[in-house]
Amino acid sequence: MSFLSPEFAYLALVFFPIYWLLSSRPTLQKLFLLAGSYSLYASWSIKTAIFLGIYSAIIWALGTWVQSGVNTSKRWKLSASFLFALSLLFLTKYYEFFRELLLQLLVQLGLPAFLPAIDVIVPVGISFFTFQAITFVFWKYQSKVKVSLLDLLLYLSFWPTLFAGPIIRAKDFHEQLHGRHFGQPLAAQKAIYFIFLGLFQKMVLATWLATQYVDAVFKYPEEYLAIDTLHAILAYTLQIFLDFSGYTLIVTGFGLLLGFTLPLNFAQPYLANNLREFWQRWHISLSNFIKDFVYIPMGGNRRGFAWSQCNVLIAMVVSGIWHGAGLGFLIWGVIHGLGLVLSNISRQYVPIRLPNFCGQVFTFIFVAFAWVFFKASSVENALSLLSRLNASMGEFKTEWLYLWLFSILFMLLSKYASWLEVQWIDVVRRINFWLLIPVLCALGYLLIELSPEGVPSFIYYQF
Repeated sequence: MSFLSPEFAYLALVFFPIYWLLSSRPTLQKLFLLAGSYSLYASWSIKTAIFLGIYSAIIWALGTWVQSGVNTSKRWKLSASFLFALSLLFLTKYYEFFRELLLQLLVQLGLPAFLPAIDVIVPVGISFFTFQAITFVFWKYQSKVKVSLLDLLLYLSFWPTLFAGPIIRAKDFHEQLHGRHFGQPLAAQKAIYFIFLGLFQKMVLATWLATQYVDAVFKYPEEYLAIDTLHAILAYTLQIFLDFSGYTLIVTGFGLLLGFTLPLNFAQPYLANNLREFWQRWHISLSNFIKDFVYIPMGGNRRGFAWSQCNVLIAMVVSGIWHGAGLGFLIWGVIHGLGLVLSNISRQYVPIRLPNFCGQVFTFIFVAFAWVFFKASSVENALSLLSRLNASMGEFKTEWLYLWLFSILFMLLSKYASWLEVQWIDVVRRINFWLLIPVLCALGYLLIELSPEGVPSFIYYQF
């Protein structure tokens, strides 16, 4: 069941009042939240819901196991626990991809080629709850805190973050779960603003960009001219932000209504002056995870500049592969890795600094063209699309003007996003409660009317 479906909206109107009424009985409230999370996950697949329950119980047991013993034994226990968590992610999401690559290699070498196929359903959100499981085991390794099985089941199935993040660390979740605000809505006006802004970004803006400019060009690139291809690349660059940022806003709003503050995941990334700053602003929870669990353990910058750049490249390759089993994601990670390395080398050895505006333009263009390999169905499709840039430009189309104006407006609003957030939250705060209900109903109806038919699911659901 999608957060965009009418069924979810109706169930939410029943779920939240009951949840808040149970705030005086924390254990019962936790059980109700757990039941809601697993029911929502089971609406996608009962088998994967069972898988998540068994997986969570094993992770809880591994955390208890890691916490026991002396430091020497704890380290190898931690490694074994990480291996278990990552092996399940590999088997469900990546095994078939690497199996086909290895079979092709063996055939080319003239060697016997047989690797068994594994027919499994990839659980929705497995990349996200696997990383969260890793933060739990590592937290247990670092501390003496006791975590109940119920709390761990809640953490890995917490429905606002279950399907596509943001990645919330186990320590942060546990502290909020046992904080004095658990079970009570936090900053309700901000939650309302986030939810409706996120719905508008996804249902209206991202869907409009996809249907009008992106989907057809990426699906049949050979049928379009150079200018159409450029507009499709620009539109997808805006679409993926509005889609994923919209999702994050929606679930952050839901988190606030449940009494949880989720980590910031976006900070106007397309205003970044360089690629390093872009990754400090884009998918922040993943960037921080990769830094803490990949880049720093490999040595970070402790072994000199040259070695640190190797670590940067490896970390970005891991980030690319994390998104999916495909060469396109791998190439996308390599592109960003090489871009970061070149940016770091330039900053280290070239004293010239570009004006902020030039840096923003160059960074935006670099990110936009890298998205082609992320979006395209295959590397061949991506190269075919890029090759169309050599085609003729074609005649002017009115819909291009709409995209140009929207792009300019998008960048201007991005610059003043924080100020606008404060102003709109203040507007919501001033509206009388009994007037707010019909206003929200009217806004919901307007969103439905403005959104095109057949709104696609969130892009990051596939990861």
